[in-house]
Amino acid sequence: TPAPPATQVVFFFAKHSSDAKTGEQSFTWTAENPVSGVLTDVSFNKGKSKLVFRLTINGVAYVAKRCYSLGGESKVSILANRDQFTKEGITLGRTNFFLKNFKQECDSEGIEISGKLTLPLLAFDVTDFALVREGTVNSTESFIPSPASGLAPSEYSDLLEVEKAELAADSNILSSITWLIERERGDVQLRKYSGTLDHPSYSDKQGATINLFQHYVYLFSRKTLVLADIQASESQDKHSHPSILFDLMSHTINGESGAGDHGEQGIKSFVDQHNICVQKCAQMGLEALREREDGESEDEEGTSG
Repeated sequence: TPAPPATQVVFFFAKHSSDAKTGEQSFTWTAENPVSGVLTDVSFNKGKSKLVFRLTINGVAYVAKRCYSLGGESKVSILANRDQFTKEGITLGRTNFFLKNFKQECDSEGIEISGKLTLPLLAFDVTDFALVREGTVNSTESFIPSPASGLAPSEYSDLLEVEKAELAADSNILSSITWLIERERGDVQLRKYSGTLDHPSYSDKQGATINLFQHYVYLFSRKTLVLADIQASESQDKHSHPSILFDLMSHTINGESGAGDHGEQGIKSFVDQHNICVQKCAQMGLEALREREDGESEDEEGTSG
């Protein structure tokens, strides 16, 4: 099979920092250490809002994602694409922060998490990712966006000066398309654990662990955040590789964590549906989310939280 058409692209990486105490996430664009990669011209996969392309950097296979829809009919602007991926990066970073604390608390409480007995790490990890932007090493060189970006050079020149300034952050970084890139995970199967407003309860270990983690995140965030649209890529060899959480969404009090954030309504959807906790919620000592109709809190029976 002939290789798909591809284009050599120069990428600038955003510096990602995560506060170890608060979980606060930040991204800073820098002109340091641009990297060249080969990006396919045509996507190989498509989700509800993103197109997915193959990317190779220094012989390592990645996938690169950009938004093509954010719920409206119009084309996603350069600014809107950047803002969405920045917010998605914050959600992924915060989830990783929550997950690290979750694993530590499970260890301290002696709670068996799915996979703990067979995996060196617990059963789930959050995807490694980076935010990158197309550009050119020589600032005097005319910039031509990649075919994958779906943008024409005129769309860059038509940006308002205030938009260019907001996008650039550094004079050497062009006001160009932002990509979210992840390592290519190979032969995996996908499992969907929750939707945007749909939060099923599970009895199997993997699903019950996700239910417990959602409950934990809601309380750990002081009831200001609920994880949604939870999905994982699961290796065929489940005994040596954890499942990887990716493309996560969240509902937050202010409703500003990105596409699909339904604010307080989204948070309430989880609280209303998490009415039969897994036993591990009680083992972990998590506060019950709802009162039973008979007035007895759910965790008083010892099988819920």
